[in-house]
Amino acid sequence: MGVLVLKIIGKNEYCGVSRNGKPYQLVTLELDFEGTKVKIKTFEKNAEVGDFAQVSIGTRKNVYGAELAVVVDKIISAREIEDNWKCWSKEIVS
Repeated sequence: MGVLVLKIIGKNEYCGVSRNGKPYQLVTLELDFEGTKVKIKTFEKNAEVGDFAQVSIGTRKNVYGAELAVVVDKIISAREIEDNWKCWSKEIVS
């Protein structure tokens, strides 16, 4: 399956309690997809505006079973992207 790396342009957090009494934090990330703001829900708490989200197609469980969904694989910090870009651009110039 394909993987996309999209910039995080917004973030909202919701704290709740599950049916069995465990607290959780659901994060809605707003991502830039080809100039359009799109939203995706995740439990990744370490995301910040300006970072990047690596997303792919995966499965998500719901009350009816599993369904195909776009899922956040990991959060990549903006600093990591910038550092890698600097290393990569130096290799091209050399």
